[in-house]
Amino acid sequence: MAVAAAEDKPVLESVLKAKADGIADAVLVGDRQKIEEILGTLGEDPEAHIIEAAAPGQAGEAAVALIRQGRANFLMKGLLDTKDLLGPVVRKESNLRTGRVMSHLAFYKLPNYPKLIVSTDGGMILYPTLEEKKSIIENAAGALRALGYPLPKIAVLAGVEKVNPKMQ
Repeated sequence: MAVAAAEDKPVLESVLKAKADGIADAVLVGDRQKIEEILGTLGEDPEAHIIEAAAPGQAGEAAVALIRQGRANFLMKGLLDTKDLLGPVVRKESNLRTGRVMSHLAFYKLPNYPKLIVSTDGGMILYPTLEEKKSIIENAAGALRALGYPLPKIAVLAGVEKVNPKMQ
């Protein structure tokens, strides 16, 4: 995975955990000196694969370029504004758009629960249609299968218990 603006301790802890669990390797994009310092405080070899990017916007561009070049399969948001990550993704010249609904995944490891929890669409599509909701679920299921979860369990959540036509 390509990690844009990786110079953040919680981000690097997550990356190291994913690597230790055999889930993913990462290319770290961002301020090399800060990334190496944080890795050192975590007791990790600072010789990790790092691509220098002085500013968050540059980190987003470089991380998206890794995806476009086939050097990474997933994009992880580090310490940068969403616009600095998604801007390069949605640009026509990035050639990453597939015509499908774009969504994201957030991964959670709870201390007293043995399984990984994943949520999707934390606000990328404010008022999704039923068809867009279906696409979001398909995107999540496909990504999880690619990560080695052949039959992910999926639940659809709502803000209230009863159907409210004013809520989407």
